[in-house]
Amino acid sequence: MWHHFMKKSLLPVCILILVSLLAYLYALFSFLLLVIIAISLAVLLVTGLVKFFRKRISPNWLRMPLMVIAICMLGIIVGLFHPFAPAIVHSDNVSKNLAYAYNTDQADRKTFKSYLGLFRPEIVLRDSTRLDQVQKLYQQQQITKPLDKFHAAFVFHHSKKSSLYAIAHQLASEAASVNELQDIYMVQWLAKATYDRWQVSLGKPEKYGTQGKFSVSVE
Repeated sequence: MWHHFMKKSLLPVCILILVSLLAYLYALFSFLLLVIIAISLAVLLVTGLVKFFRKRISPNWLRMPLMVIAICMLGIIVGLFHPFAPAIVHSDNVSKNLAYAYNTDQADRKTFKSYLGLFRPEIVLRDSTRLDQVQKLYQQQQITKPLDKFHAAFVFHHSKKSSLYAIAHQLASEAASVNELQDIYMVQWLAKATYDRWQVSLGKPEKYGTQGKFSVSVE
């Protein structure tokens, strides 16, 4: 009997360890766990209604979906402990600095904890750190290569001031006009998105329909 109990308990524990490891290592995995939780809740609701109307209420049917939800929740919690990479790097290579800032900007927005209020101050600080570095490079006129302009524009795009949106659009447009980047979707999209965000921040209608609702300070 003890052997049977251990065998039944071992599988959930192994699954929990695997889910927690994946959630810790891969930021996007937490979003998958959220989907699984939503599906499990839907299954609970539908199954519960069916059993209620058929008058076959038993606690046994709850066990599996609740276990799945519990494992997913624990996996998400473990994923929250994964630290952010440094927001920026300092090197003599401008392209490397800008590419790194762009990559961490994107990575931050692909983590579940970036959408939780508890971690919002850290995200704001990281955005500010990236923006400070890119602004300095822009003011020093070191952003000259097309791909560098795209990377810098993305950081400016995530600022909160219309004056910086104007710079983002300038850089993004210059990058999008270069032959080597004309077939890259994100480059072309950013040229449109920065224009829309800039116009909306000035109280004007967007042109390309790329923006949701957001608030900015106009300068």
